Amino acid sequence: MTSSKPDNLAAIRLKYSVPARRGGAVEIRGRGGVITGVCGDCVRVKLLGMHRGVPFHPNEITYLSDARQGPMPGTS
Repeated sequence: MTSSKPDNLAAIRLKYSVPARRGGAVEIRGRGGVITGVCGDCVRVKLLGMHRGVPFHPNEITYLSDARQGPMPGTS
C-alpha cells in the first residue's frame, strides 16, 4: 500500500487564488526565499540565510516563479 502526501498547497491556491507551489521562488518584505510547504492556512517559506521555513499568509508573498521553472537563482 502506497501512501502519498496530500498537496495542501492546492487548497491554498484555490482558497487565496495564488500560484503557491513547493519549490517556487518568492519575495517577502524584500527578501528572497523558496516555498517549502504549508502550516495551516499559511505558506511556509525558507528565506535566504535561514535554516528553517517560516509561515507567512499567502497574500503577504510576492510569487516570482512557478515550481516547474525551478527555484530562484542563489536560493539552493
